[in-house]
Amino acid sequence: MKKYLSATVFALILLSLSASGWCQSPVLWQDPNTGQVFTKPGEGRVPVDLSTLQAAPQGSPAQAAPAPAGDYSSQAFKDAVTNAVGEKEAKTFPKIKIGGLMYGEYYYNLDKENPIVDNGHKDARNAFALNRGYLNVFADLTPQIGVRITSDLSRVSAPGDNNNGDYEFRLKYYYVDFHKFLSFYPGMEVKMGQFQTPWLDYEEGLWEFRVVDNMLIEKEGYINAGDLGVDFRGPLPKGYGSWQVSIDNGEGYHSDEQNKYKAVEARLTVNPIPHVDALKQLQFSGYAKLSQQDFLHKNYRYIAFAGYKYHDDAFIGGEYDWTSGTDPMKLTHTGVNNVKGQGFSAMAWYRMPFLKPIRILGRFDKFRHDEDLPGTTATRWIYGVAYDVNKNVMFVLDNDRTITGAALKAKNDLDSNFVKADLQVQF
Repeated sequence: MKKYLSATVFALILLSLSASGWCQSPVLWQDPNTGQVFTKPGEGRVPVDLSTLQAAPQGSPAQAAPAPAGDYSSQAFKDAVTNAVGEKEAKTFPKIKIGGLMYGEYYYNLDKENPIVDNGHKDARNAFALNRGYLNVFADLTPQIGVRITSDLSRVSAPGDNNNGDYEFRLKYYYVDFHKFLSFYPGMEVKMGQFQTPWLDYEEGLWEFRVVDNMLIEKEGYINAGDLGVDFRGPLPKGYGSWQVSIDNGEGYHSDEQNKYKAVEARLTVNPIPHVDALKQLQFSGYAKLSQQDFLHKNYRYIAFAGYKYHDDAFIGGEYDWTSGTDPMKLTHTGVNNVKGQGFSAMAWYRMPFLKPIRILGRFDKFRHDEDLPGTTATRWIYGVAYDVNKNVMFVLDNDRTITGAALKAKNDLDSNFVKADLQVQF
């Protein structure tokens, strides 16, 4: 195990420093006086006859000649991978996969008294829109090291600017993933870079209808789907759940660092009955995010969640949220700090037993931004029907209605009543 791990870690260093390609034929040179092997010719060096290298015993992985100290070439990287996984498996690395995810929609606002504002246009009552456009690149460098790069399509909202309304790509995720490096805990993962934060990716995976809109706690502006830092995650023993802890900047993937403080986010999920098929996806989760703007002002976000999913046939879940600190709507009469808010969300979907591609869905959200200030509550209903063409394509017809309090309306967070046709495509 030590040899396997050290070879893989050494391989990562070599990849980072290598300037040559992957597909060159190996040519090695040796100093006859010292026996040291080099990847470049030099004074007194002679070519190495690779046919004289001793083959590995039959039935065991072939071992490459060890790279000399200080050799950071791509060939040395190949040798390290070969020593780690064997010659046959080493030929399959790096493994690269390209994929994508699109959310598209057509919406019509039935609330004639409150036409929405879109990129400076005051009466954008109906429109076609692209809400997400992921381009994913996944690369397995070794069996223990992977990389993900995800760019996301974003609409420029800058009224008066020449680029207003344009679509642009921005970086959503870019991280290195270390996994299977502990023999006693192979499920442990460490991610470094810009990664998925502990809550939203987990909840969206259960709800399965992110194409309709954001989850409650993100919709109201309190947490973000991605951030820059280091992340640790892994399963609980024997299928009893999972955990994730991250230390990150706290501002989210679309903002730079604002201060010297870091945020800590954590999620713990417990599956109490993992060995009974009908109940193995019963789960209870808790989430917390602790961050601060300065020495005196701290932000807290807490979520308690319970959910149950039966195979791919049904799901029901609910969460309760508590927030303290900065209010993203900046509504409060006491300033923008030390504001207490709370809310809840209930959601469910059900697959029709005799029409398997069809699911009905519903969700109810309610959130009050400031417990001490009237008119800061937003209430929302979502209901609709979905058609799963296959695992890659889904259509959704839904009604999304929101009613906001007077203080929210004063901040241009208006009532709305959308009828929408959504399209999700992934590959």
